[in-house]
Amino acid sequence: MLHLSSKKISLFVAAIVFFFGVQAHAASLSLSPATGQVSVGNILSTKIVVNTDGKPVNNVEATLQFPTDLLEVVAINKNASILTMWVEDPKFSNSSGSITLNGGVPNPGFVGSSGEIVSVVFRAKKTGTASLVFGDSAVRQNDGLGTDILTMKQVGSIAIGGAIQEAPVSVGSRNVPLKPVVFSSTHPQQTAWYSGTTASFNWTAPSDVSSIQTLLGKNPTTIPTVTYDGSVSQKTINNLTDGVMYFHIRYMNSIGWSPTTHYKIQVDTTPPEKFTSNIRIQDGRNVLALNAFDALSGIDSYLVKIDDAAGIRLKKDEITGAEYMLPVQLAGDHDVTVTAYDKAGNSTQSHGLFVSPVITAPVISVASTDVERNSVVTVQGTSIYPDTRADIFVQLADGQVQAYTTKTGTDGAFSVVTDELKVAGLTQLTAKLVFSDAVQSPRADGVTVRVHDTVVVRAGKSLMYMLSFIIPALILLLGLIFTMYLGWHKYFGLRRKLQVDLNKTTADIHKALMVFRGELSNQLLKLEKIREDRELNRKEEKIFKDLEGNIDDIDAFVEKKLKNIK
Repeated sequence: MLHLSSKKISLFVAAIVFFFGVQAHAASLSLSPATGQVSVGNILSTKIVVNTDGKPVNNVEATLQFPTDLLEVVAINKNASILTMWVEDPKFSNSSGSITLNGGVPNPGFVGSSGEIVSVVFRAKKTGTASLVFGDSAVRQNDGLGTDILTMKQVGSIAIGGAIQEAPVSVGSRNVPLKPVVFSSTHPQQTAWYSGTTASFNWTAPSDVSSIQTLLGKNPTTIPTVTYDGSVSQKTINNLTDGVMYFHIRYMNSIGWSPTTHYKIQVDTTPPEKFTSNIRIQDGRNVLALNAFDALSGIDSYLVKIDDAAGIRLKKDEITGAEYMLPVQLAGDHDVTVTAYDKAGNSTQSHGLFVSPVITAPVISVASTDVERNSVVTVQGTSIYPDTRADIFVQLADGQVQAYTTKTGTDGAFSVVTDELKVAGLTQLTAKLVFSDAVQSPRADGVTVRVHDTVVVRAGKSLMYMLSFIIPALILLLGLIFTMYLGWHKYFGLRRKLQVDLNKTTADIHKALMVFRGELSNQLLKLEKIREDRELNRKEEKIFKDLEGNIDDIDAFVEKKLKNIK
């Protein structure tokens, strides 16, 4: 339930649009995962990701700072990046502790909550807690102006513990080499899939190592047999085939061979199988089947693009039942393009057509259509569209329109409490749903609410209206009678006799007028109390002042006539 002041909303929205209009939609840069743990000498991988907050963006520029005493960058990978046009290729400096990049996305841009920019592989140098902080960065909206909508930069953290090493094998008082520590700049994560068919491996052998043996194969426990000189610290293997493979390596010194390290790499160069974008209608909504299949690495995500709008990235693990309810579109024919990505970044596209049904208007209701002035009204609404913006409009009897905005729940329902209705008369209520700037529902059938005054206020108004007509008429009648009476006796020359009568009549009329004046004063006191309860409108105020003037007119009239008589 929402209770908002329309004036406050209007001023707030106006201020936001005027002063911060370009930041109404906030994008963010973050790390995924944002935190991690690693031991000294080992590697850890994280991704720089962008959340566009529902707006298409076409450029990301970022700088990531890291502590050089705790971490060093081993590799940066952009194979799975949403950016395809690089102004500045991702690069790093282990001396200054920085990673920089600047890339773009072709029209219509990218829309998503976790778009991968690059993945970064760090190696831990010593124990401590390393903070990863974004420096000068920008996320630019695809609005033709390059508006920077970046408002949040998340800080990452890596906890580095002591090195975990196997106990060396002893021969007498001397030891064989420790188990090799291997890292790969091309395949930095052993659990991830890559489409690259060239793999590079690096290691640093102790000074007493005389020979090194390596081997790449399918068996996870093979003992390597290809021997190299102890000075070799790198191996590159080309023309890799699809599948899971292991790079095996061990050291030898004068005592013997070290334990063998088995470094796993996963290669997938085959795109997902062809699929069809089937769409059905359920409860007035278009539902898209997402049923792509990849035999090796598996499906990672989909990019759904409708007509010329920006694509929507969907992670497979976020999809329920292999279906996705499409955003509401205007009624009619639409194109849809679905791109399926496997976990190595390979993709397959599917194109299709669908017909969007007519958008259904919401239904609104109120508990009572007859309310007193200064009351609030709760507007209840229902619709078939969950998690959708709902705009409610209240048109008062004087033409003023109050607007409220809320969001439908998971069941499509919504509720708004209006401000106090201060204008008596017929108030019209209606509502609509807003899916985007261009896609909106028809307005709900209007509900009419009659706003009336309280009993006390209505009684006061009736009295004022009555007095505004009766009192002037009585004054006019008394004046006419008084004037005719004087004229009648003057005309027939009966001044002497008239003097006696006039004195008596004048006294009686004066007394009557004073009584009438007193009654008017009492009525005005009652009206004054009503005036204290509420503010009179312009018409009522005029009537009040006219009544006060009428009392003064009575006094002046009597005084003038008495002078004429004398």
